[in-house]
Order: sequence, then C-alpha cells, then structure tokens
Amino acid sequence: MDAKILLYVAVAVVIVVIAAFAVLPGSGMMKNLVPQGSNVPSSLTAVSAQIKPLSISYNGTSIVSTSDRTATLQTNFYVTNPNTTTVILEYITYSIYDGGTVIGYGQIGQSYDENWEGSNYYPLVAGTSSNMGNSAVIENTGNYPNIWSDLEKGTAKITVSGTAYYAVKTAFSGSDYTQNFNFTN
Repeated sequence: MDAKILLYVAVAVVIVVIAAFAVLPGSGMMKNLVPQGSNVPSSLTAVSAQIKPLSISYNGTSIVSTSDRTATLQTNFYVTNPNTTTVILEYITYSIYDGGTVIGYGQIGQSYDENWEGSNYYPLVAGTSSNMGNSAVIENTGNYPNIWSDLEKGTAKITVSGTAYYAVKTAFSGSDYTQNFNFTN
C-alpha cells in the first residue's frame, strides 16, 4: 500500500512540475520567482524579464538612383534593444510616402522560422544597437508625374511608417512583439 501512495505522490509532483514550466512563463508569475542578476542564466532571464519596446530611430531615406522607369531608395534605421535579454528582430516592414501618397514598400529581414542557419533575422543582445538599411526599388507607373519629378530632383518629402516584429525565444517560452513607427524625412 505504501508503494502505491509514493508512486501517486511522485506522479503528482511530476505533473505539477511540468504544468509549472508550461504555464508560468506565459503567465508572468515566473518574473516573481526567478531572481534577477548577472549570475542568472540567460534563458531564465528571458523568461523572467519584462520586455520593453525596441527603440527605433530613422536615419533617413536617400535617393540612390532614378531613371524614367525606376528609382532606388535607401532607407536606414537604428534599432536599440533596451532589455536585459537578447531579442530577435525578425523583420521590419515599411511603407514609403511622398506627400501622403504611398510610393513604395520595403522589408528588412524575414519572419523567424526556427531555422538558425537559413533565416535572415537579427539577434540584438541586451543593451546593444544596430544600424539597418534596405534598398527599395520603386517603379514609375505614370500615375503621379509630380511625385516622380520630385524624386528625380531629389526634393521629395519622404515619410516612412511601418512595423518592427521582434521576439524572445527561449527553451522555456517564446513571445512575439511588434513596434509601430512613423518618421518624416
């Protein structure tokens, strides 16, 4: 009889431990249980940390080249991770405007697909920053001759808005976040 009771208690303890690791990281309760400090493993820090939004600065959009058919625009962002854990910047999507009219789109990176060797994403270590740039090719549809003229002259009033997609992925949990932005050149 005693062996059965011990077996039931052991099974119950295992179930409670598994449930704790499955539920606590997403519930926020883990933040109170895990101590903070430099001696805590990074996987536990990521689970227990309160994730702050990334700081995204706009370093401008420059017109690299123009022709009758296409224009190439170089857009640069400066992204800072203010968190105490590494954050994966998966991708940034953005729209390029001139005078309130969408003239193009761009994307830096790609969605995290759990393939460390084939993905194009950016791990941002705690407290670090990275300069990220992208070239977008815009086609002249002929619908907006004034905008195309501004691009050719280099006098376009460029506005860039979009969203940065980032995540914290650990052995214990994973959370996805977004940060919207809107910048005028």
